[in-house]
Amino acid sequence: MRTILSKRFRTNQLWVGTALVAALAIGALLGSSFARQSVAAQAAALSFSGQKAVVVQPVNAANTADYERVMKAYGETLAASSNAERARMGAGLQLYRAAEGGQGGSVLYVTVLDPVVRGGDYQQITVLAEEFGGGPPENGDEVRELYSAYTDALAPGAFALNMTLVAEF
Repeated sequence: MRTILSKRFRTNQLWVGTALVAALAIGALLGSSFARQSVAAQAAALSFSGQKAVVVQPVNAANTADYERVMKAYGETLAASSNAERARMGAGLQLYRAAEGGQGGSVLYVTVLDPVVRGGDYQQITVLAEEFGGGPPENGDEVRELYSAYTDALAPGAFALNMTLVAEF
């Protein structure tokens, strides 16, 4: 009698455990599919610690107009920001197009940050999501379009340099 009850108890535990695991898996699946993350939350911070910084960004040749449009919106948004730190970031921002081409026929763009606002988040999509067109939620569709144009324009091989003055001649 005792073994039948023990076996029945273990079977019930197995079913309860299986049901709990299934409920957790379904909850996790539904939770992740319905979770909303903003574009800005997905972007990693881009900050610099040097006195000046340079970012070299290869851009697909077919998408240079899109890249320049997004970067113009980015620069204008920084410069017009009511946030003093971001306004300083915009004042020191310059975008250049290199005459030399990059690998795979890409076009090289060089962003110069002079001076750097130390600790400032220069991530383009973060700035646009938070400030462009009055900030969220009014700017959702515009920022998604800018983000799409920006990411479609990027070619591999970008790099950033923190620069500290060693000597003046």
